[in-house]
Amino acid sequence: MDAPQGIEVIGYGAYNLEDTQGLPLIVPEGYPYTPKFREFKDYSEDGFTVKSKKVSDIFYVAHLKVTGKIQKNVSKCRFEYRQGDEVYTQTLRCGLELRLKK
Repeated sequence: MDAPQGIEVIGYGAYNLEDTQGLPLIVPEGYPYTPKFREFKDYSEDGFTVKSKKVSDIFYVAHLKVTGKIQKNVSKCRFEYRQGDEVYTQTLRCGLELRLKK
């Protein structure tokens, strides 16, 4: 992730949609309906397989910390994956806009 000034990436994880009851988007830690990620299996630790032409139930999460004023949006996300013995890195467009309330 191309985290702009004001955002610190403190970790990543990969979680199952069933565990989180769907895809949580921009959820503050500690809120009543925020999934308890620390209690769920993190599939990024052991890896997982996505079959060709199939959609995975596993999704990635970036754990972020706001450290100051945010003036830019995130526009790129980089993924590393393996097919057989080959390791690939792919950078994709992604969008994330965060701003602090005044």
